[in-house]
Amino acid sequence: MRHLKSFFSFSFPLTIMLFIFAVFLLVNKVVDSYKYSIMSDYSIIVISNTPFSSIDTIADMRIKEIEPINRRNIIDSVKDNLSSSSVELLDKKLPYFYKIYLDNFPTTSKLKQIRQELEKIQNVKKVETFSNDHSQIYSILILLQDIVFLLFVIVLVLSFLLLSKQIKIWFYEHNERITITQLHGGSLFYSSKPIIKTIFFSALFSSTMVIFALFMISNNLAVVVQPEIISILPKVIHLEYEVIQIIVLSFVIPFLTFFGLLIQYKMK
Repeated sequence: MRHLKSFFSFSFPLTIMLFIFAVFLLVNKVVDSYKYSIMSDYSIIVISNTPFSSIDTIADMRIKEIEPINRRNIIDSVKDNLSSSSVELLDKKLPYFYKIYLDNFPTTSKLKQIRQELEKIQNVKKVETFSNDHSQIYSILILLQDIVFLLFVIVLVLSFLLLSKQIKIWFYEHNERITITQLHGGSLFYSSKPIIKTIFFSALFSSTMVIFALFMISNNLAVVVQPEIISILPKVIHLEYEVIQIIVLSFVIPFLTFFGLLIQYKMK
């Protein structure tokens, strides 16, 4: 009964921490997917008095494509209300319009830098970055990531404290046995084998539970998220990298805590 209680004392905070971490990874995947989806639609409009020179980068960001907007379509849309001479004059005076698509979703500060650099190019008349809409979208995405990350950090700290408390309790309860073992030539590490086994199996149990929950959530997203969010997710969600991260974290956190306290106990 005592071993079972010790097992769940380690497993519970570890499972909660890993679950929050898994949610953080999923939110990151959703945000990255959303960034990618809006990147295909987001463009910067440049109006130039002369044909725009081809450029590969702007403000250290790679340009995916520069798409010219057909001037003839603009003229055709208004020519019915103009005389022939006015249409001819418009054709001569009408500036050149371009859409610039970027390889990555820019931050608000980077977008400001892009605008400044584009406006410095000779013959560029106007630059429209739709900064208000962009800033709102980007701020929401970053806020969502920050909230989940902050929650994860809080749970991580609490997990460290709870695991530390359980390990200290174990050392206190087994202090006499550890002392006797050391008197007979056994090392402190050897004396700690029971708790090492408990930590190992707790980490294995917690990671298995969280990975199972992660796959259950990812395969049943319609139950937990709105249809609008599902529409921006990739058709197939690959979780191999996330699973590896969860497994590594499940063992690193408790064993890091244990060895830290082991050194502290040994120094006493």
